[in-house]
Amino acid sequence: MNDRQKIALRLGLLVLVGSLIGFGPSAISVTQKAYNVQTALVNGNYQDGAENLLDLAEENPWWRSLWENAGDAAVQAGDYQLAKHAYERAQELNALSEAGQIQLGETYLLLGENESAEIIWGELSSSPLALRRLAAMYEEQVEISKAVEVWHHYLTLTADTSTPELIYNFGLLIAADTPPKALVYLDQSAEIYPEAGEIATAIRDSINEEPAYQFVSVGQSLAAINHWHLAAYAFEKATRLRPDYPEGWLYWGEALQHLENHTTEPLEALETGFALDEDSPLAKLFLGLYWQRAGSHLTALEYFQLVETIWPDNSNVLIEQGKSLAALGELEAELGKYEAAVVLDSQDGSIFSQLAQFCVTYKYQIKESGLPAARIAVQLSPQVPGSLDVLGQVLLALDDEMNAVRLFQQALETDPTFAPSYFHLGILYSVRDEKDLAVYYLQQVLTYSENPALLDQAERLLASY
Repeated sequence: MNDRQKIALRLGLLVLVGSLIGFGPSAISVTQKAYNVQTALVNGNYQDGAENLLDLAEENPWWRSLWENAGDAAVQAGDYQLAKHAYERAQELNALSEAGQIQLGETYLLLGENESAEIIWGELSSSPLALRRLAAMYEEQVEISKAVEVWHHYLTLTADTSTPELIYNFGLLIAADTPPKALVYLDQSAEIYPEAGEIATAIRDSINEEPAYQFVSVGQSLAAINHWHLAAYAFEKATRLRPDYPEGWLYWGEALQHLENHTTEPLEALETGFALDEDSPLAKLFLGLYWQRAGSHLTALEYFQLVETIWPDNSNVLIEQGKSLAALGELEAELGKYEAAVVLDSQDGSIFSQLAQFCVTYKYQIKESGLPAARIAVQLSPQVPGSLDVLGQVLLALDDEMNAVRLFQQALETDPTFAPSYFHLGILYSVRDEKDLAVYYLQQVLTYSENPALLDQAERLLASY
């Protein structure tokens, strides 16, 4: 039973209640409007349903539950101002359930009234669901100290049902805010989440260092697992503790570029770090990356070339140079950079995988260079889904569909949440005009991907069906 049916059946009880009132003119009006509500909701017309419910509530002051029902229907209709009005009226009448209060908070959030959401959820201090929503809101707003406080209350309240995932995520939050206090939670979840152990090691290794250095160390570990909002928070704390510490500014500027919303411009932070140490290769590297992302590849190359003179054996610098060269159409020069990089780090499967991905992306020497590189990447990293996926892409580009499908599926067996392989299978079945399979795999992309570009492509393809 879908949500529409559930709401319609629940509110369909209004018809029965109306019939119990009697058969006078007023009762007939109530019963008719109740039927109108049920009909609207069954047909998915939540806007009419909400408005009819509000009319019923106004005409029948004793029937206080109608206000919350109207709010529920208005939420389904996407009319959040109407939902807010209905829920607030129910609250004034002391007729808003706990679930309704939580939904009112959600409605405030959707309307951008975060302070109101904070107040109503904060008053529900014994509701685990309200606490979760409040903590999530604080985390989204990067108010990490507040998020830690609320999550701690939540975990205390639900101690018997706390999951390893909750404890792990709580440990990450504390690591960004007060690193030493996170150790007990990270150690507790390290068996299931190995990255928790790595972050705990970073904390212990820097435990005797000054706090600014410790925050940079922890921030690097958080960035390595793509928790960029927490990494940025830790790096910013480092800059506040030591405004003269270049690395704090540089890593903060890099992290900000991975966030959708930020109040500080990444370039401002990067240039502050560069001004503190103009000889820093890290500053030049991060500035090169910034301009590369901005599409200014000539400027990026100038920085990368400066870094290469200082770090001639750094394969990552060669790869980034290659990316900008490719963007400028210098494919042969880029291939040379990748080939030099794999010589430097011949046991690093990710570099071979990046070389193969370059060949596929630019349709350049796929068979000659891309295929051997992709095979070596899988040999070096057989359990890394990205390596398997890239080999699948190479085989698909070489018209070996059967083995490409096998590799994509093998990647998903290794990691059932690996969105790129779902996407590539979706594309393949779209080309084959196998609609059901294409839709299935593309929908999995929407479920598992956090990549905006990948999500957008999947949504566009799904919209064509």
